[in-house]
Amino acid sequence: MVKYAHELSNGSAGARTVATNSTTEGLPMSRYAARKHMQDLNLVSCQLLKHRYKNTCGKHNLAPNHLNREFTVDRSNQVLCGDEPISGRVNVGLT
Repeated sequence: MVKYAHELSNGSAGARTVATNSTTEGLPMSRYAARKHMQDLNLVSCQLLKHRYKNTCGKHNLAPNHLNREFTVDRSNQVLCGDEPISGRVNVGLT
């Protein structure tokens, strides 16, 4: 029963979970007895690691950096670049 409860959880169940599952299945067991049975069967609780995205160590060379963060303006409150719609209408779908 201990091995079945451990395999049912894909190896993530510890002694407390194994004891609770076996008790609900009709075989009363304390967590200490479950721990002893797990040690006899060489069963170890292993939790899955959280997914992590791969870190990039170097610079991204997707596009060259021509400005190199040198934004100089001739006068204050001058717009360097902007994105304005040509008309106020928004086209939705195909006509």
